[in-house]
Amino acid sequence: MEYQYGQNNETGNYQGTNDYIYYHNQTGGNGPAPEPDWKKKKKSGKGIVPLCVALSLVMGTTGGALGSGLVMQQYNKEAAAQQAAEQQIQESFPQTTEPAAGTPTSSTAESGLSIKQISEMCLPSVVAITNKGEAEIRSLWGTFTQETEGSGSGVIIGKTDQELMIVTNYHVVSGSRELSVMFSYQEGGRDISDAQIADAEIKDYDSSKDLAVIAVDLSSLSQETMDNIKVATLGDSEELVLGEQVVAIGNALGYGQSITTGIVSALGRTVSAEASGETIGSANQYIQTDAAINPGNSGGALFNMKGELVGINSVKVANTKVEGMGYAIPISDIKGDMEMMMERETRPVVEEAERGYLGITGNNVTEEINQAYDIPIGAHIISIAEGSPAEKAGLQRGMIITQIDGKTVQTIEELKEYLTYYKADETITLTVKVRNDAGYEDRQIPVTLYTAEEAGIESDNSQSQEQSGTQVPSEGGYYVPSDQMNPFGNLFPFFNN
Repeated sequence: MEYQYGQNNETGNYQGTNDYIYYHNQTGGNGPAPEPDWKKKKKSGKGIVPLCVALSLVMGTTGGALGSGLVMQQYNKEAAAQQAAEQQIQESFPQTTEPAAGTPTSSTAESGLSIKQISEMCLPSVVAITNKGEAEIRSLWGTFTQETEGSGSGVIIGKTDQELMIVTNYHVVSGSRELSVMFSYQEGGRDISDAQIADAEIKDYDSSKDLAVIAVDLSSLSQETMDNIKVATLGDSEELVLGEQVVAIGNALGYGQSITTGIVSALGRTVSAEASGETIGSANQYIQTDAAINPGNSGGALFNMKGELVGINSVKVANTKVEGMGYAIPISDIKGDMEMMMERETRPVVEEAERGYLGITGNNVTEEINQAYDIPIGAHIISIAEGSPAEKAGLQRGMIITQIDGKTVQTIEELKEYLTYYKADETITLTVKVRNDAGYEDRQIPVTLYTAEEAGIESDNSQSQEQSGTQVPSEGGYYVPSDQMNPFGNLFPFFNN
């Protein structure tokens, strides 16, 4: 009998052309091997037959029984020796047997769907987003605007009778004047020059969580598109464990949808990122993964091996010394935010002539200023136009706007962007921080917006209200307690009253 044990060759006794040593167990234990027949000497048989006949006559049945006993004894010895030899080899080189309870096997480690199955199942839920907008450029020759175009990704998370709703990152849609969506199924080895490109509108967003929901009008979609797309299945990101395999899908570099895979490298990571000079996503605890996440993947999907959406890809560390550090927003952390955003009224961008204005100039309370002086983060009012909606509503210099209609405002630029969705004569509710002896208190102030003409304000970009204050008047600004005087002089734009 021959046994083969798959132990790697570590003894140097390698023989043959493979990576294993084969151990042979010989019958009879460790004794010498039987001599080959061709080496046995021929012996004479003269006198043997008469002797055997005599012995058989004398011994009879007793001899037969004795002979049988000797044969059985020899057989038992040989069997015991063989068993002992086999046991010795098994103890030295144990064979693979059934795993102990709780021990992961290859099938459990790779449980769920294959990457190919994930691709087929989940690609119809992912879209490519193109953002065309304008950026305000400041130079020595003044302030001017420049057209911009960027690409990102999104995931279909809901559908009503009128709209298809898509979740993405705030920084993917920030500053948009025109949003368009292309569905992933249209890229499957076909000419996409005639693919249907759908217009989209922003429903709501939260820069602190780098989250946004956009909507596509169902009436603008063909029946073919409706038949080939589907809403993603939400998973539970709280069930993720380190080392679990995940799949990322997104519009990498704007080339079209691509699929990468990796593992969950870490959980609960804090990442500080900036987009257009604005800190975003600071409220999140991210999933870290080594699945390749590149520009254009932002807003795309991170799926578990069940094909469930467990994260929104958002950030990667771009450094020549770093590899495989991408971050996704856990879906369980933002599920409630997504549901509220989906319920918001979809507002298109309003033409400038019909747009509502407040009539303020402001600048930003950054995280650094917040930490140094305990001033709330938001859009700080540094001046108010005479006769403007802001003045009539009771807004005052020094107040800090933190919300508009319940949506978080962190910067004056974010406030301006929100207002592009409101028409003149609409009434909004601003939440402002007002300083008192105990610190700051919240106030809700309703404001009815005017057109720029009604407010007596020029509407070109360089003169409009709600713009960032590059110079802060010496007679106004933040209230800084006397024990927190600005140690940097005029480096930061705030002064004592």
